[in-house]
Amino acid sequence: MRVILVEDIAQLGRMGDIVRVSDGYGRNYLIPQGLAMLATEQRSKEFEHKRAAIEHKRAKLHKEALDIVKVLDGLSVSITRSSNDDDKLHGSVTNRDIQEALQAEGHKIDRRKIVLANPIKELGIYKVDIKLASEVTTTVKVWVVNG
Repeated sequence: MRVILVEDIAQLGRMGDIVRVSDGYGRNYLIPQGLAMLATEQRSKEFEHKRAAIEHKRAKLHKEALDIVKVLDGLSVSITRSSNDDDKLHGSVTNRDIQEALQAEGHKIDRRKIVLANPIKELGIYKVDIKLASEVTTTVKVWVVNG
């Protein structure tokens, strides 16, 4: 199945690219989520005419991401969790918890932009990447403390 990407998607392509994906991935995830649209011959031609608008939107998102980086760069947030004597958490800290901590500080960040390979399961200080745009990433310090 060929689709036209409406947004940048990691490991797949950038906004406006026409890519080939499996039928299930396109039909069950990309299209219903509004991340892509089916690449028919007519839509491909229409999309070529809209490419300038897409480039303008991409540049605008890039500029907004750079503005957010200036605010978030060097920021640290604290998350309180209960732990046992070995500093292991009862539960874990996920990107949703980090999003809520950032929101409490007054920064609205989509949780899908918070790059966390595995949930945090121990007390400590962690550097967490936030990917705001295709080439714009910043790092936030997350302090996981005993509560």
